[in-house]
Amino acid sequence: MIAGPAYSPKGTLILAIHSPDGTLVAARRSRNIVLRNGASLIARLFAGAAGTVAVNQVRVGFATEAASTEVTALTPPQGSVAPEALATPLQPADFTIITDQPGSVKVLVNATFKPTVELQDVSEAGLMADDVLYNQVVFEPVTLRPGQDVTFFWEIDFPFGH
Repeated sequence: MIAGPAYSPKGTLILAIHSPDGTLVAARRSRNIVLRNGASLIARLFAGAAGTVAVNQVRVGFATEAASTEVTALTPPQGSVAPEALATPLQPADFTIITDQPGSVKVLVNATFKPTVELQDVSEAGLMADDVLYNQVVFEPVTLRPGQDVTFFWEIDFPFGH
């Protein structure tokens, strides 16, 4: 089996923030890194390991730099913010799987986060399987406000072949 960066899962996040009237307020685009716990999650799902759940939420954080692959949590905010204010659940309809392209299977994740409190300097996001962090993406800081629609759109490639 050939392994290496060319055959690793790759993901890109597009983040779009819209005001209540639908005006685009801010947008970000950044590559993500799959973490060791994320790779372990995929392996456990592959094996049908008991107690393993699929990716089921998007969470935001406040890191200023990309983490190592060993990170297990996103960076918490300064001060106290309820954990539920930092996450949005994912539903099966939020996922699209594309299997007919050469060289990779794509998973598209499209979720809308509706802030319930003002979150200043959000600069990080990740896909979660309950409390298991699959990936991390860091981007230029944004402020998220109640009333806004924040769209997270991930495109993840799982290469195959060779």
